[in-house]
Amino acid sequence: MQEKQNARRGFLKAAAGMTVAAVAAPALLASQNSKNGSFYGYEDKVIGSLSKLKSGADMDFSYPDADSPCKAVMVDGKIKAYSLLCTHKGCPIMYNASKKAFRCPCHFSEFDAELDGQMIIGQATENIPEILVKVKNDKVIAYGVNGLIYGRESNLKG
Repeated sequence: MQEKQNARRGFLKAAAGMTVAAVAAPALLASQNSKNGSFYGYEDKVIGSLSKLKSGADMDFSYPDADSPCKAVMVDGKIKAYSLLCTHKGCPIMYNASKKAFRCPCHFSEFDAELDGQMIIGQATENIPEILVKVKNDKVIAYGVNGLIYGRESNLKG
């Protein structure tokens, strides 16, 4: 009888341990690729040239995958890059250089390009995700995303 109780306790302890591990593992893995709401772990991607941005042009690109359209612009001497999917309903947003803002034509949300994609007005409740960029020589390189891309449970595809 005592042996059965010990076997059952051992089984229950093992089952509890596996349950805790199964629940904790995704959070631990996510924390390794995330820092302050920013998602890293993507391959660096050259998205264009610094000289092109400095000339006043903007750059369209996709990041972290082909299903995520983005735009890079120069705002007050700084490179700013954002997802082009509105955080309200996923409509494609457009950049207005004179206002230094992105605007959604579907429900009229606006996002400030200077202030890290902060929502200014409209139906959206989240800032647009900022694409983290760095410059090496004349190349502008995307390396991470700050915020969640519309329609995803995580920014990782799949």
